[in-house]
Amino acid sequence: MPESTALITNDAVVLGLLMTILAFVFHTSHSDNPRWKKFYKYVPSLLLCYFIPSIFNSLGIISGDESRLYFVASRYLLPACLVLLTLSIDLPGVLRLGPKALIMFFTATAG
Repeated sequence: MPESTALITNDAVVLGLLMTILAFVFHTSHSDNPRWKKFYKYVPSLLLCYFIPSIFNSLGIISGDESRLYFVASRYLLPACLVLLTLSIDLPGVLRLGPKALIMFFTATAG
């Protein structure tokens, strides 16, 4: 089988392309334009967030197999996002939930 190479192989460019796609989808999904409202009435925006990058992968524009973007995102971006997410937690509200909820909360935070 011939070895195929993706059109875009630089991980920074792939990340930028994916972020641009997500920004476009979320921007148009909240647009007041009647055409976009009608479109998103039938097509969920979250579906497009998965579908458009998968089309790029199938067409050979980007490669999910050759890219190290998943490694970088899972090792660096995901923990940073989780820390930022836990900064906005109402800790007094969590403390009032009881010991079982506290054990689950801190187990999930440590995991």
